[in-house]
Amino acid sequence: MKETNLNIFYHLGASIEYMFANISIGMDVGALILELSGPKPWLEEFIKETEPLDLALKNTRAAAQKLLNKIYDIMEDIPRDWERKMNQGEMLSLHDLKHKFLTEFEHDHRNLDVFAVTPKGIYSTRQLIENAENSFSEKVRSVLPPQSIADLRAAGKCLAFEIPTACAFHVCRATEALMLKYYEVLVGHSWTFKKKDWKIYVEQLSVEKAPKSITNRLDEIREMDRNAYIHPDINVTLEEAPILFELCKGVIFQMAQEIQKKI
Repeated sequence: MKETNLNIFYHLGASIEYMFANISIGMDVGALILELSGPKPWLEEFIKETEPLDLALKNTRAAAQKLLNKIYDIMEDIPRDWERKMNQGEMLSLHDLKHKFLTEFEHDHRNLDVFAVTPKGIYSTRQLIENAENSFSEKVRSVLPPQSIADLRAAGKCLAFEIPTACAFHVCRATEALMLKYYEVLVGHSWTFKKKDWKIYVEQLSVEKAPKSITNRLDEIREMDRNAYIHPDINVTLEEAPILFELCKGVIFQMAQEIQKKI
């Protein structure tokens, strides 16, 4: 997945249109350099930005490179003759290359899949996609096991991209990984029971005197929400996913606080 910088597309189009509205045959080199310098950096950025999209924009990128090369050629030729003027051949060539670029982009853009990721509740879309674990403080994150971090990140992406059942799966896995760590902190050793499931984790946390505010919330999630990812005939809705995300975040925070007291 790659974020598309639409600002580059906008400024490239605007700078090309501005240049062609202002250059003319017979233009002196000072004004010519100024006009050619407008689209040059945006063509360079466009080619760089779309490198991972070469398969979709192959002809467009080739046309952009030819237009850029022509601008390079003219600008490199100017120091050889500071008295020269923009000639008809250069003007026609630039117009042809512009037309080729626009034609290819009109064709290729249909292959370019660009989607807008809409906000999910109060969450920052970028935060969900890149680092959902940063919704916790650094102090809390310091006690989260790597599996919890990995699943929180996956849950954030799934929530952002509207895959609610997968979001439920990952945020519950993140919670479960911390449950095991919390148990290990309470008893001083890793899990030794043969059986591994949410119900027995909660039971053993209760045995080890974990606060009822934690075990009750874990049971609530287990009974009401976790079924959605262990039963294939049940799906989490887009409305439910943020609620479950928050429920798990809340109990993760509580367990992290208790772990900090013990270590």
